Amino acid sequence: MSKGNRKEKISSKGLILRFIILFAYLLFLLYLYLILLESGSHPLIAFFLLLFVFLIVLGPFLKNKRGSLYSRMFPDKKKGPKYEKERRKRTPIIKKEPKQIQPKIFQAIDLEFEYRKPLISNCENCGNILPNFIKNKCPFCGEQI
Repeated sequence: MSKGNRKEKISSKGLILRFIILFAYLLFLLYLYLILLESGSHPLIAFFLLLFVFLIVLGPFLKNKRGSLYSRMFPDKKKGPKYEKERRKRTPIIKKEPKQIQPKIFQAIDLEFEYRKPLISNCENCGNILPNFIKNKCPFCGEQI
């Protein structure tokens, strides 16, 4: 018996075993579905819940032992960066001298600037502070401004 035939025979036995386990798992999920329906849960919610559990467990059954899609598309990259043929050359680090910091030149600001209309003012009668949007009379004393 050659190795190729033995490998095919083992894979067919494994395939049959997988189908038996999958069938038993489906029966178990059907049993759980009936229990969920008897307990009073909504049938659609129970179906989607068990479908989710089924798909999670189904993944390892359908997984290929051949490797990832990337490793099959690029077999030369399989060994990774450790076995690369051409190493990337490092560029030497060139130290640059820092530039001299230039002192900032500040402009003089005239602090005697007067606004056309002040933001706040005092009432002439009662002395309360009034914002600039009050135009005709003071809200505190009622007198004209």
